[in-house]
Amino acid sequence: MENLFSTNMAINNENVNYRVFFDNENYVFQSQSGKAFPTFSLKREHDEWHNVETLPADLKEQAIDALEKYLYKQH
Repeated sequence: MENLFSTNMAINNENVNYRVFFDNENYVFQSQSGKAFPTFSLKREHDEWHNVETLPADLKEQAIDALEKYLYKQH
């Protein structure tokens, strides 16, 4: 897995720090919090983001925003 960046996301009124990795075509979000926040992944296919696990819409939106900002900075 390639370590890409870290980001903060709001989950249940808490600020949760996530590390983002790239692994086998998936962007994996891994919680750095001591609490049990979900690890999840997104994949980009044909210019659309798809989640592997079922995610709440607000969490998916935050993750996509973080990925798009990161990828934009790479160009």
